[in-house]
Amino acid sequence: MIIVMFIFSAFVCLYTFLNLAFLPKLSKPVAPQSLAVCIPLRNEERNVVKLMTSLKQALHPNVQVYLYEDRSTDKTRDLLIEQIGNDDRFTMIDGIDLPTGWAGKVHACHQLALASKEEYLLFLDADITLTADTIPRLYATMLQERAVFLSGFPSFPVPTFLGKCLIPMQHVLIAQHLPIAFRKVKHPAFAAANGMVVLVERQAYEQVGGHQAIQMALVDDLELCRAFKQHGFTTTLVHVAPYVSCDMYATNRDVWQGFLKNVFRGMNDSYLIGSYFLLFYLVQACVLPLMLLFPSVWTIGAFGLLMLARYRIDRNARISHAWFWHPVATVLYVALLATAMIRRLKKREISWKGRTYS
Repeated sequence: MIIVMFIFSAFVCLYTFLNLAFLPKLSKPVAPQSLAVCIPLRNEERNVVKLMTSLKQALHPNVQVYLYEDRSTDKTRDLLIEQIGNDDRFTMIDGIDLPTGWAGKVHACHQLALASKEEYLLFLDADITLTADTIPRLYATMLQERAVFLSGFPSFPVPTFLGKCLIPMQHVLIAQHLPIAFRKVKHPAFAAANGMVVLVERQAYEQVGGHQAIQMALVDDLELCRAFKQHGFTTTLVHVAPYVSCDMYATNRDVWQGFLKNVFRGMNDSYLIGSYFLLFYLVQACVLPLMLLFPSVWTIGAFGLLMLARYRIDRNARISHAWFWHPVATVLYVALLATAMIRRLKKREISWKGRTYS
């Protein structure tokens, strides 16, 4: 049993290091000829000023920004008007009532695509910040990868306890499960994306039906990526963390609720896949107690290998000190996923930003 645990940990560590070696870095910047930055905002008053400050220093010629103010109930709209001023690089779109049969963010992105006319669409979340050369680097990397859909996982400030434990698990899941070397395989099973940063070529986007093709998707990034692959297009996942940061959730409650709505949906609500992930991280969670109860070269080695793998992931993701919490993070992830699976089984509704989804 103990030797098996060591072998498991060694495999996880080796796979993590080899897998991350295939994650492409962003290329040297190439200025796009026609690109629209599309950002949906709903109750984002805590992020507006930081977002706009970041965008203003990151924009280049031939880049326009479209902001969909999705009927916020806080000061989002007023702050946007104040921040935009007379800057003609920014266009604010007042949101309409959410039509029946649409998820909120998906509908907002659809409206942004309709309002823009540029050849490339860069969909960003409102809690994103960019370095000055991020946009031309993303564009150049898409050309280099010969893809029409590009995405990546940013770095994450993690101020809260649950944030420190659960938010970086997004990077862990990619590093320990997605075969990055096969990221451009066109089968939908190899879909991987992060809706915080999605760059698409408009012609291909319209050909797959855009966001209208995934109207009710709560995990819109994966569903959109799958749509591209189903139509035979090349998609790619790249290393954006050095250039893109996402201040994802402000409170522990937001962290839990935010991931609860999509952690199982991202697995296509498959109890088989969910059970595999539960077992995989339950085994990791058991390594520390096993080491404390039965200290030996095997148990200490197993724990050390898992922590080394996690340290490598966090260094790649530009996240500080989260690796220390990995034993706790695996327990919390198992609890989160199990809760989501049970809620889905009981067909409980999901609430997010004042809207409810079944």
